[in-house]
Amino acid sequence: MSAATTRWPWGTDLTTEDVRGIQMPVYAERARSLVEILDMSLRWGDREFLVGPEMRLSYRTHHAGVEEAARLLLREGVRAGDRILLLAANSVEWVVAFWAILRAGGVVVLGNGWWSSDEVRHAAALTAPVLAVTDARRAPALADLVPVRAVEELGSLIVGSTDCPLPPPETGEDDPAVILFTSGTSGPPKGAVLSHRSIIANQHNFLALTHRLPSQIGDDHPALRILLSAPLFHTGGVQAIMSAMLTGTAVVLLTGRFDPATVLETIERERISAWTGVPTAVQRVIEHPDALKRDLSSVVSLGMGGAPLPEILIARAAKAFPGVVRGVSTNYGMTEAGGIIASASGPEVTARPGTSGRVLPAVEVRIDVAHPAAGLVVDGEPGEILVRSAAVMSGYWGSDESPVGPDGWLHTGDVGRVDAEGYLFIVDRLKDIIIRAGENVASAHVEAALMEHPAVAAAAVLGLPHLDLGEEVAAVIAVRDGSPTTPEELRTFLAGRLAHFEVPSRWWLRSGPFPTTATDKTDKRALRAQWPDAAATA
Repeated sequence: MSAATTRWPWGTDLTTEDVRGIQMPVYAERARSLVEILDMSLRWGDREFLVGPEMRLSYRTHHAGVEEAARLLLREGVRAGDRILLLAANSVEWVVAFWAILRAGGVVVLGNGWWSSDEVRHAAALTAPVLAVTDARRAPALADLVPVRAVEELGSLIVGSTDCPLPPPETGEDDPAVILFTSGTSGPPKGAVLSHRSIIANQHNFLALTHRLPSQIGDDHPALRILLSAPLFHTGGVQAIMSAMLTGTAVVLLTGRFDPATVLETIERERISAWTGVPTAVQRVIEHPDALKRDLSSVVSLGMGGAPLPEILIARAAKAFPGVVRGVSTNYGMTEAGGIIASASGPEVTARPGTSGRVLPAVEVRIDVAHPAAGLVVDGEPGEILVRSAAVMSGYWGSDESPVGPDGWLHTGDVGRVDAEGYLFIVDRLKDIIIRAGENVASAHVEAALMEHPAVAAAAVLGLPHLDLGEEVAAVIAVRDGSPTTPEELRTFLAGRLAHFEVPSRWWLRSGPFPTTATDKTDKRALRAQWPDAAATA
């Protein structure tokens, strides 16, 4: 197919349509199913698409492999709307499995590869998948829960060509496509339901902002090479893959445990042109001794998101990557919003320190000032950030609880302000969430797990500043009389109940009641202020 002969359905004209019972701005010309994105990727033919440690796939070969893997799933009895749990580490095979599930008409349930066995069981019980696609490390956690297929088996079906493509699945624009788990603010992880419309709308918004819509680029569009170090089960990982498929970009996958030396070696070897990481990851890379030995000049685009950006880190990152002449870019978003809400390029970040950027096209944002029921929108004054767009999630799977109101506004739990030029700034958080190296940790979830230990009379979990991680998880424990315990014992107790990043790394074991607020809630601000020095911290 050629850009000169094909009219790609990705326009810039906005119209208004009914979305979940609410009139919202949407693009008049748009894709209606994620399988359309898969088929559009054939535009790039034999261009390199996926690069892993042991496998490289072109766009054409990837598409053929997805077709064969989807055939296998259909033979297994997968039908339209069936949920399939994908629980595995980053790999080329993971990407093939993701698209094969969608190609077969299924709903992808994205499991967090760092979950504890309890969290895996919770996700399986909540979503009731008909099948799980997993790797050897995570398969034992699924024993007796659901039939299992090895992710490597689906990847091995890559054959190079498909003469008889499958008919398109019967999926509607507002049907569920992906269920991504988020920490929420309380209890175990919640499954945010993103429809085909939601994921496509977020991708359309971002590509429109950066002028890279399929209708705006030709078949000779330069083939960028991005390094994907984020987990594929995050919203950012999914969106990066889709953005690549629409723009003919090669994706080099970082597999295994994050290692700064590996990142540096991969950037030099693969001549990476763009990399986006959480601030913790970027900081570890630029501080590594190999940063001075590697040729990083190929990187022309460096992005950071997932946590606030210190100005000193922006300056140091720009110096470490000399090819990034336009400066470091940043994004602000969340799973429930379908991905990115606001974005800023390098010059915008430099000129407005602390900004999260301009709100994406076709996205509405309100700043609700904290007056009693006033719901005011006041430019420049801080308040809770509310978001409304076609990209916002449909809800949480299996739950009536939702941060999305009946008027379609998503309550983000973040406090921000908008300046006179329309740039968004995040200034605080309303929700009890800790952001550790880009991962959200719900304090209430950790507290509930701690309260199951017989020696714990009360638990308060909060975030403490950390130079590398941004924040670290800290626990204040009121120990029951006559029931001594230690941080080591509590860590072991939590290991099977929480993901590793949720387990506290700082502990304060004490006796007596916690300080409380006027509404009789634990005063975590006071506990944070009273936190003892290292010598007194267990």
